[in-house]
Amino acid sequence: MSDLKIKVRNIYVNANLEVRLKSRTTKEEANKEVERMIDKKKLFDGYEWKIEECEDGGINTFDEKLSDDIIERLEQEETDENIFWDGFTAHYDLNVGHIPVNTNLEAPLKSATKEEAAAEVKKICAEKKLFEGYEWKIEGCDETGIKDLNETLKSEIIAIITRDIEACIE
Repeated sequence: MSDLKIKVRNIYVNANLEVRLKSRTTKEEANKEVERMIDKKKLFDGYEWKIEECEDGGINTFDEKLSDDIIERLEQEETDENIFWDGFTAHYDLNVGHIPVNTNLEAPLKSATKEEAAAEVKKICAEKKLFEGYEWKIEGCDETGIKDLNETLKSEIIAIITRDIEACIE
């Protein structure tokens, strides 16, 4: 395995999100905090949202679309079911599943040189075999973080790569 990676920036993938709530006392208080966040539509003010399993956050864009998607998901489910006690830091966390998030993806390449890597990337794009034999994950995350490797995502990755292959190889 080489040190070269293919990187795709600013692409939407389905991921699970989490945020540390300020509530430290009861689950009822945490639930009220989430309800206030939804009512005021201020999900990001004073909160550090991140993709589950990502230390550095992994989210590129905190916009109205992301806010609306999170609120829609929370309104579909019982908020209480998405709040979890973190016994290590004595906080509650809010988890929201399968939200489209703008992020960066990466996968290690097999090639040793940039020239070989460019040929490798062209080949896997032409054959549409991006996910076979390649471990895609969200940039900077220990785990994959990606909840859905599907044909739509494959097509979007190929479109970004083919615009500028050289820029996608590091």
